Amino acid sequence: MAMTTTSKKQIKFGFDFTSVPDLVACIQQLNNWGYSYACIPLVHAKLKPDATTLDRSALVSRADVILQAETWNRVVVKLSEHLNLDLADSSARDRDAELFRQEVSYASYLNVFAIMFQLPLNGCMPNLARLVNVALHENMFINFYVRVPMTCGGGGDNNGICDSDDHSSGTTDTWKLWTAFSAACDYHRSVCLALELSVDLPDQRELDRWLGEPIKAVIAPTSIFLTNKAGFPVLSRPHQIFINKLFDLDACIFISGEPNQNVKPFFEYLSFIHDNNKSDKLYSYSYGYEDLLQVPLQPLINDLDNNVYAVFEQDPIKYQQYEKAITKALTDKVKSGSTEVLTVCVVGAGRGPLVNASLNAADKSKVAVKVYAIEKNENALHVLNYNNENYWHNLVTVVCADMRTWEFEEKCDILVSELLGSFGDNELSPECLDGAQKLLKKDGVCIPSSYTSYLSPLQSQTLFCNMKMFKSNTPMENLHENAEQLYVVNMRNMYIISPAQPLFTFNHPRCDLERNNNRYTTLTFDIQQDCILHGFAGYFNAVLYKDINISIEPSTFSTGMFSWYPAYIPIKSSVTLKKDEQLKVHFWRLSDASKVWYEWSISKPNSMPVHNPNARSYSMQLH
Repeated sequence: MAMTTTSKKQIKFGFDFTSVPDLVACIQQLNNWGYSYACIPLVHAKLKPDATTLDRSALVSRADVILQAETWNRVVVKLSEHLNLDLADSSARDRDAELFRQEVSYASYLNVFAIMFQLPLNGCMPNLARLVNVALHENMFINFYVRVPMTCGGGGDNNGICDSDDHSSGTTDTWKLWTAFSAACDYHRSVCLALELSVDLPDQRELDRWLGEPIKAVIAPTSIFLTNKAGFPVLSRPHQIFINKLFDLDACIFISGEPNQNVKPFFEYLSFIHDNNKSDKLYSYSYGYEDLLQVPLQPLINDLDNNVYAVFEQDPIKYQQYEKAITKALTDKVKSGSTEVLTVCVVGAGRGPLVNASLNAADKSKVAVKVYAIEKNENALHVLNYNNENYWHNLVTVVCADMRTWEFEEKCDILVSELLGSFGDNELSPECLDGAQKLLKKDGVCIPSSYTSYLSPLQSQTLFCNMKMFKSNTPMENLHENAEQLYVVNMRNMYIISPAQPLFTFNHPRCDLERNNNRYTTLTFDIQQDCILHGFAGYFNAVLYKDINISIEPSTFSTGMFSWYPAYIPIKSSVTLKKDEQLKVHFWRLSDASKVWYEWSISKPNSMPVHNPNARSYSMQLH
């Protein structure tokens, strides 16, 4: 569960200028078009230094005082295109390296939004990567946007100081070039992708794979647009779908074309697409939490606060499904011949949403019920008692107790709970309901009656970098701890490598209470294209009663439900996966007298050490 906000996400638009003779006029033109960001060359083309000299004064083609400081904050500067940092000629290479350093230094001084440069398509980039790493070491506030075309038809020439086997086929896999460069920069969070869209899009899998990269800018050439009957620019349906996904990443969209043409219609059209983005409407409640790692709740040891309860209660789908399940269970009890008043126990009642659902279900099914609300959080008891006096007509018995230890003289017909976490059992629903099962009649019903966790491998450099920096200012601190715990995340910037598979299933009530809830499962995933593994996404699917479910697993997702974000289970180091390989994952759920924890590892295509052995970094506490 995560806190939410209803703020509307604002789209970021900009224009990519090929040349800027008058910067102030260009910024004014942007404002007239309604754009917020400018992408401009840092150095005017006519000021290109002589091949044999290094004129530092030539660099300053625009004094910083031309624009207000806050305006520079909305400018992305492009480094000189003629710079070739991996030339075989050492003197020319050193000259260009010095020019690169000067340009980056001046851009940093201007405090621009980002510094953009084109990734060499010939694959020769070790010196470029080294200089970027040096710049990042010297200035932690720099952001680099690496401009990469989505597709490229020519392999280019190898300039002699790199090893490359990817250029003989006549085409260049630009994703591989980008990932190689990103790896050379140690996947630094300030080295981001500026993806240039193409007229012809690659297949869907390749498009989805790009979504697992840290895309912060999108270059949309005017050439990818079509013209409709009214003469206005439009995009093909595949382009519309993909750019909507890019909107979800909160990337800045730069229109690229001739500055003398009227580009305002392009902005208006993309704004129209954005405003009709159903995904944006669905997730507007959680704006600001995209790809933000959060530690899961541990309600057994930490009482929830008022705000967390309020967020739980905002979800209409979850409680609609619970009400349907309770209604059906009550109706089935009556059909089976029960004529007495039925007893419903709501365990972990919180502030009472499931009590409301139980009373509504009783009204709908016209079944007489006695309702008990059991809650250990003393602060939530005030709300339960208030609701009982003012809304429930004192029909509910409110009890302050731990469901696992509460003694109940009579038994209930239906035991209702909402103890599920993002990974199903990670908030210890099995242990809680095993302890509460003594409250249930032999023919009693548990809602939910079962739940299954699901696991899916994912690629997400953003989540991986955020994990490394979690609770730390450097990626090397707390590495074991950061990579060996569960997170809940509103995942946006990611690519699901292979569909989710079921992991652990728990059923309630169960007849073998003497057994623990430890589990071990091995899953094998088929890899359909080259990609990079950064960890796993975790989900659940819960059967409330018979055919009534709630699910966050993508293939069975309960549309409109937002109570749970998926879980992120990281790994310590990324793994390169090749097409047609298999990924074999081992997952354990283990426990002792005081805690429950997960361990996980990989054995194919390469072995990886077991994560979180003996709960050294992370566990869920029972007491």
